[in-house]
Amino acid sequence: MAMPLAVAVSGFKNTGKTTLALTLLEEILSSGFSAGFVKHTEKEVLSPEKSDTGRAISLGIPCVYWGSDGAVFEAPGAEMLPEKLEGFFPGNDIIIVEGAKLTPMPRIWVGTRESCPPGVKGVFAYYDRSAAAGDGKQVFAEGDEKVLAGKVIDLYRGGEGRVKASLFVGGKKIPLKAFVSEMIAGCASGLILPLKGVNSLKEGAQIYLKRTK
Repeated sequence: MAMPLAVAVSGFKNTGKTTLALTLLEEILSSGFSAGFVKHTEKEVLSPEKSDTGRAISLGIPCVYWGSDGAVFEAPGAEMLPEKLEGFFPGNDIIIVEGAKLTPMPRIWVGTRESCPPGVKGVFAYYDRSAAAGDGKQVFAEGDEKVLAGKVIDLYRGGEGRVKASLFVGGKKIPLKAFVSEMIAGCASGLILPLKGVNSLKEGAQIYLKRTK
């Protein structure tokens, strides 16, 4: 079973991240793929320490709070890396993560290219509401949500068959965890495919990094 593709929808407050995330989810579902949603917040979300589930969580035990309308899963620990999401969404294809600006994963930045802080990595697309039109490759404007969802689906399809990245530094192969390998491959594909003269990555690609003074 393939690991889900986690794609972040990041941006500053009140830029419309939730609206875009839900629209992408609707398009992904309508295309026949399964999906999950994660909303990242700086607020505390676990049950109070004195509650029944809170007492269990304080022991480091994950809990499910089961009610008449559904269930809520709670787990201790604030760090949420893409490899952990597989446990929350087993068998799902694509997970949209709202927020998580500094978590390593392929990313859509909601805002202009210039507004994206240097520390935010993995951006393969910009959703710019101020743009008169998008280019269909890296910049997407309002009305381009279906095209942008198609790019996310293409990114997922590109990972099917477990296409991964290999890393060599100084001629030595560096071991990579699966999610790191897939994240590098996904981000690189998103940046390379729109380039002029690149029609396909079926045969793979080689990237050489050289430090300059």
